[in-house]
Amino acid sequence: MIKVSALTVKKLQEGVFEDDLPEFYQLKDVIENNAWHNNDVVFTHVLKVLEKLEEILTQVGAKINSYLAQKVDRNTRRDLLYLATVFHDIAKPETIEEKEGTTLCPGHEKAGAIKVQPILDTFNLSKKEQGLVTKIIEHHSIVHEILGLEMDELHRQLADFKQRFFDIYLELVLLGMADTSGSQLQENNPKEFLTRLDLYRKVLEEY
Repeated sequence: MIKVSALTVKKLQEGVFEDDLPEFYQLKDVIENNAWHNNDVVFTHVLKVLEKLEEILTQVGAKINSYLAQKVDRNTRRDLLYLATVFHDIAKPETIEEKEGTTLCPGHEKAGAIKVQPILDTFNLSKKEQGLVTKIIEHHSIVHEILGLEMDELHRQLADFKQRFFDIYLELVLLGMADTSGSQLQENNPKEFLTRLDLYRKVLEEY
């Protein structure tokens, strides 16, 4: 069994878990090129997202920290969010498509939620905790889609999103913010990048 707390960016980068988590290290073979990724190795992207998540979590307020510190069963919500972040793009090797030099990974979220299930047996998780991790992975891209909408529709969809995913709403927002921060959207479309980050900050301030 691997403790979630044992997973660090440094250890993942150094290949400490290569024998235990070979699927994760297969992400080194997948390269994305689109509006969010400039010939970006998925493995490298995930490590950057983890770094950004850690940075974001040092800046959130007491209410969010208190929520993330809650124990679900054996692990805290912070631990489960971290684990979901590690595996949020785990199915990109199976779903990647290329057309005229641009890549997409349609359905990688749902495929990832399925693929990760046996992998999660490697960790000391209860069934409920496994369910939360897979749910975060399956729905992690919805917030990206919502934040691309016009403002009136955005607020309506965000309110519906919060209601539908009340049990993982904050986790999806935090992962979405880290995922955006760990992409190359800032280089490719600085205005869009800043708009999205401002929206994430407002959502977290209002939480």
